[in-house]
Amino acid sequence: HIRKFTSNLNINEFNQNKKYAQRMRFPSISASLVNDESLSRRVDDIYSLRKRRDDSFDGVIRIEQPLYTGNEISSKVKIAKLEISKSSIELNRIASELILTATQIYLDTASAELISDYCEELFNDLEKFRIIVKKRFDAGIISNSEKAIVNVRLSEIGAQIAILQAEKIKASSIYRSFFKKEYSGAGLPLIELKSMSSDQMNQGMFSYDEMLAKNAIKNKEADLELTKSQYRPQLGFSARYTRYDIDKSGDDNDIRGGLYLNFPLFNFGRGSAQVSASKARIQQARVSADKSKRDREYNSASIFGSSTGSLQARNKILDSYTNVRLQRETFLKSISSSDFSVPALLEAASREINIFQQLVRNEKQLLLSDFENSHLNTTLLSRFRISL
Repeated sequence: HIRKFTSNLNINEFNQNKKYAQRMRFPSISASLVNDESLSRRVDDIYSLRKRRDDSFDGVIRIEQPLYTGNEISSKVKIAKLEISKSSIELNRIASELILTATQIYLDTASAELISDYCEELFNDLEKFRIIVKKRFDAGIISNSEKAIVNVRLSEIGAQIAILQAEKIKASSIYRSFFKKEYSGAGLPLIELKSMSSDQMNQGMFSYDEMLAKNAIKNKEADLELTKSQYRPQLGFSARYTRYDIDKSGDDNDIRGGLYLNFPLFNFGRGSAQVSASKARIQQARVSADKSKRDREYNSASIFGSSTGSLQARNKILDSYTNVRLQRETFLKSISSSDFSVPALLEAASREINIFQQLVRNEKQLLLSDFENSHLNTTLLSRFRISL
């Protein structure tokens, strides 16, 4: 929220900078008082104007209108617009990062609760076998070692459930702190995944860093033009109204005006040094842009690899979960049979718990990779129909 507030302030600042640059095209009007007294004067010609001019205390109103400033004003306007665009990009990136963070927190909470509740319910159903095994041991049906194996196995599963419950509490606490409300238990969302090949993920896409890098190149190019403008001719029109001897209530006045042309003659190489420095900054910005492009391609390939692996593992994990669950249910149906084995049931239940965790976490990773790809390609806001 602080970063978003700062970005909004920057946009306001750059909007004012743009107004200032645009209004540099307007004439400027100034007023001044000139106290012009002779401190020392030596003029041989008694008829010289400099000889006959008296000391004065004059009022002057001056207006100046620039006609050509060497592209200075246009460059400043362009820089201001680029800064506004940069702030808008940064604001969108902040919003997209916030959505991605919120999504990850929600998915972590939903998956942790889903896993914990499922496994806890399964464990509660298994707890009754602790009593059943004790009765069977007392009846001499099973040995002491089998009873011990069952108790140890149940304790192991119970410890695993405790860890899952701790993860659920942690995720719920983070959710409550971020969203300022309790998790509603809606579960993992049902959304359409963007199934794209790696080439499609890279083609025609730009990350926020790339957009900022391209903006920086244009900004440095405009700054180069601004630097060059300081060493180009300046053409304009000026006029002034002078009221003489206002301290003596004089009535003398005149209006003078005309064109002016200023151009630098020699600056001891300062101009070429500044221009060379500006060109070097453009090259640095281009190198940064190239790095941003390569970083996006690497991250995109990484997300694609993660998504592909999760998709390939999805059906296999689901088949394994279905089979092991069917095995556990089959054991339960044979509870009245003499061949019924509690350790085999607990082994199947333990595998079911582990595979169910893999299944849910794989689904969570698929969803998260899809949102990460949208954020990387600057399309996450549009998916949520958010515009800033």
